[in-house]
Amino acid sequence: MEPGAQRENLEVGIRKKIEHDVMMKASSSLPKKLALLKAPAKKNRAAATTSSSKAPS
Repeated sequence: MEPGAQRENLEVGIRKKIEHDVMMKASSSLPKKLALLKAPAKKNRAAATTSSSKAPS
């Protein structure tokens, strides 16, 4: 592995660790739990796609 690649991997790892720590700290102070990658509800997504796919009249 090249030294530059090791440094880049280290930077990515450090950034991910910091982001994780910040999220854990923020979520502990909120009344509801945070969901980072929660997909929108199917009902909302269906409404959004139908309204955007309709031709203007």
